[in-house]
Amino acid sequence: MTTTSDHDTDLANRPRPASLTATGTDPTRTDLTPAERRSVQSKARTAGLLYLVIFLVGPFAFMVGRTGPVVSGDAATTAANVVDSETMFRLGMVAESIIFGVEIVMAGLLYVLLRPVSRSISLAAALARFGQAVVQAVNLVTGGIVLALLSGAGYLAAFDTEQLDALGLLFAEMNEFLIMVWGLFFGFHLAMLGWLVYRSGFWPRVLGALLMAASIGYLAQSYGHLLAPRFDGSLEIVVLVLAVPAELAFTVWLLWRGVDVDRWARRHRDQARV
Repeated sequence: MTTTSDHDTDLANRPRPASLTATGTDPTRTDLTPAERRSVQSKARTAGLLYLVIFLVGPFAFMVGRTGPVVSGDAATTAANVVDSETMFRLGMVAESIIFGVEIVMAGLLYVLLRPVSRSISLAAALARFGQAVVQAVNLVTGGIVLALLSGAGYLAAFDTEQLDALGLLFAEMNEFLIMVWGLFFGFHLAMLGWLVYRSGFWPRVLGALLMAASIGYLAQSYGHLLAPRFDGSLEIVVLVLAVPAELAFTVWLLWRGVDVDRWARRHRDQARV
């Protein structure tokens, strides 16, 4: 005769079906299949390639394309510069569209890679980076308005030249303001990204520390512009000193070493059990 206690013991000892995680792996396993290992490493290397795209396209997008023609306080000169370099202005907008597309994919890749460290913080970091991309996309509207104002279209005859030039400068400078707005999103993202990398165990802690320092640069620049725009020049140097080395080091590591797959797998297994 089988007792209830014996029946419970049999149920406890009976092999349970493997519960699949988001990557299709059994959380009780201590290893990954070769295909799973390649998938994780591929995501890390792809993130590195996308970061490289940002490094190559970003300077033109945000420091040359639409900002190059702008002369602060001089609407007439700014308008003349935009008209004379309209192709460069438009190429700058194309470059910005590439950047925000890359940022959206980066948000997803980094979320998947860092989810084993903390689901909630990695999600928050991804949302912050996605929010940055949304602001970058919306910011393209200011460029379109500048081009429309200076197009010479017949319906603009209701305005005189000085008014059109002044409005053009207004929206050109709004572009610079919105860059500071998405800089806030990116600063918050880098703070969380740095913390996750520092705690991960599958990337060097020094990379996490550098990324957290970089976040201070972006946040200082954006909040500094809101509070004391006269210090914009000095704060731009702070960003270059803190952010460029950190993001470049992270990019190089992703391309060169990718991720320590064995340690990533252990963190993923531990997170799946929670």
